[in-house]
Amino acid sequence: MISLSFIVPKENLILIDSGLPLREALEVLEKNNFLSLPVVAEEKFLGVVSREQILKKLLEDIDDGQQVFTIVRTDIPHISLGSQMEDAAKILADTNTPFVAVNNELDQFVGIITHKTIFKHYTQLFGINKGYKLILNTYDVPGRLAVLTEIISKVGGNIISLIVDNPQVSTNVIKIILRVESDHIDKLKTSIENAGFSIRN
Repeated sequence: MISLSFIVPKENLILIDSGLPLREALEVLEKNNFLSLPVVAEEKFLGVVSREQILKKLLEDIDDGQQVFTIVRTDIPHISLGSQMEDAAKILADTNTPFVAVNNELDQFVGIITHKTIFKHYTQLFGINKGYKLILNTYDVPGRLAVLTEIISKVGGNIISLIVDNPQVSTNVIKIILRVESDHIDKLKTSIENAGFSIRN
């Protein structure tokens, strides 16, 4: 389930009502200096409308009475609160969209997840700027991670994050990116190297 702390709630967003005339929607965009904004109809998320879309439509059509719903971009992806953060990250990576909309179990719009939110999430997850970063090379054999974690525990270290990067090369060598807290980092490095891990600078 997605933590609410990673969602920009709709209460903190400037929203465009789908029934708003195009010229009024354009005024909202220009007043707040946005290129595009989310469009809602009551509690439902419909998509986004951009300044470019509105200007193009107003130039093409002299009918000032047209409303936002006639030009809303509806291909903005959305997920539920029950989804995983990884789902939002994959969508943002694979699509040309500024955000992912989030709906609750009643399909009501609750907020958005942005690229910035994703970066913040993974920065926290990987423990960026915390502890010591070690990059290790080792052969991909069963039990190597158990050996590594036991060494860290014996030296009194604490693992903040651990990532295994398997480049699928013929040498069967994997890279382990480790962030660890330790009051005896030099002793920890020596113990790790003595167990057959290669530490890269």
